[in-house]
Amino acid sequence: MEKREIEITRNVIERALMAVKDYINTHRKEFVIGCISVLVLAVLITGGIIVHNAHENASLVKFEQVLDAYNSGAAGDPQARIANCKKTAGELEGIVQKSWWGYVHENGYFVIGGLYYSERLYAEAKNFYLKFAEKSPRSFFAPMAMQQAARSYESLGDFAGALQTYVRLEKKYGKSVIADQIYYDLGRIYQRQGDIFKARENYNRVVTAFPQSRFARMARERLFLLGLHNG
Repeated sequence: MEKREIEITRNVIERALMAVKDYINTHRKEFVIGCISVLVLAVLITGGIIVHNAHENASLVKFEQVLDAYNSGAAGDPQARIANCKKTAGELEGIVQKSWWGYVHENGYFVIGGLYYSERLYAEAKNFYLKFAEKSPRSFFAPMAMQQAARSYESLGDFAGALQTYVRLEKKYGKSVIADQIYYDLGRIYQRQGDIFKARENYNRVVTAFPQSRFARMARERLFLLGLHNG
């Protein structure tokens, strides 16, 4: 019985192979053209990947060279440093805009935001942090970028803009690795705005959900001071 099943299976395979062979013999020209087309497509795809990778490697090298030049000339009077920062940021942005994928394309705006932030150019820093968060919302750095944007708003004295950004941050990244800091900052900005109820609510969320976090300790201290203030 087993031998018969093997023979039947072999006959089915043989018939299928013969059918394929007959089809190829009948449509030899179309078959050859199809094979050549597949081969050409594979060559084009492989070549495209190689070109893309070479382009991105060149972009990363250029990006790092610009940053190295900035770091080597970072010392000096504040005005010269700010001018150098803006010049460097412009060059970096140009490289990002010409990139297609890879580190520069994905993280370039975040680096530029950090560059501006380090020179206390908070308006420019805020814009690039938000650009990055909108462009790469799934990036590990996206919540950090929005957090830095909110802090930039605070440094500019725009507390309404800071609160709006913190609220967006909580909605999008309330379960991220920096959730404890997000809730603490929300409590802090609500407290600054005079909304004590929401401040307490967010401080308590930090204390309850992240009891071992350093932000939980800071939240407890603020809750204690709020209690004294009310007393």
